[in-house]
Amino acid sequence: MRITRLLASWFVLVCAMLLAMAAAQAADTWSINWERRGQFEACLEDRLNTWVFARAELVVNEDPAAADVDDIDVALWAVATLQDCEVQAGNGSQTSEQRFSRHMAHWRDHIHTVAQTVQKRVKPD
Repeated sequence: MRITRLLASWFVLVCAMLLAMAAAQAADTWSINWERRGQFEACLEDRLNTWVFARAELVVNEDPAAADVDDIDVALWAVATLQDCEVQAGNGSQTSEQRFSRHMAHWRDHIHTVAQTVQKRVKPD
């Protein structure tokens, strides 16, 4: 029983490390091309990365909760994120809001890019 818990803990740790490495690699693939990168844009990108990595982790772990999100959920999350980041930064940018919204239209692709990168690294040769 103790060995099973130890192996499970080890597996989770390895997956987390691989997810972090994949995230860094995948971020270049799907990062937002900002016109200018200020506090507002940094906040949006940080929140986006955190959200995408959390969703990708569910996919990698084959958690049923991975399917518990749809376009409406993502739209509501994006609006809340835009509002929160505008408050945090003290201002927003209409151009950055538009780029963020267009980027979020492809949310499934972003999640699956990260998940696939992790799965390729975990897959035995």
